[in-house]
Amino acid sequence: MKLEVVLNGTDTNPYHKLGLTQNPFPQLGKAQYDQHVLALQSLGGNPIPDTDYIRKVLKGWSAEFVDLCCKTFRKGEMVKFTVTFGE
Repeated sequence: MKLEVVLNGTDTNPYHKLGLTQNPFPQLGKAQYDQHVLALQSLGGNPIPDTDYIRKVLKGWSAEFVDLCCKTFRKGEMVKFTVTFGE
């Protein structure tokens, strides 16, 4: 299972120009993951103020994944990376 992670450290939401707050389409086609994937995708919408915000949004994800997101986050930049999870 692969997921694209987008962390918005900029001052603007790139989806506002489309009338949206975030990417509305889940990356995985399984209903049991929708809530979690949409929470992850929210990090690519509205600007992230700090790593505490990332931890709050990703509550319930593995500590290793949350730590990776916090370490990768860069204030002032849009950061994208792909992760692969085993099932």
